Amino acid sequence: MHLGLCTDRFNPFGSFTAPYSCWPIILIVYNLPPGMCMRPEFMFLSTVIPGPNSRGRNIDVCLRPLIDELV
Repeated sequence: MHLGLCTDRFNPFGSFTAPYSCWPIILIVYNLPPGMCMRPEFMFLSTVIPGPNSRGRNIDVCLRPLIDELV
């Protein structure tokens, strides 16, 4: 099975001056035909990493339990 892992940081309060951020982690199944793999029903929100500051390069520490579970 081929999975894509996608993440993006956003501020839930709508102000970039606030230090709080959220990181949604979305898994996409790539074993489907091209027309189906990017449909919302085949994208799975697996984790949301909340925090008072940006994870930046340290996001791999938060992803380790997800990767262990997938393996």
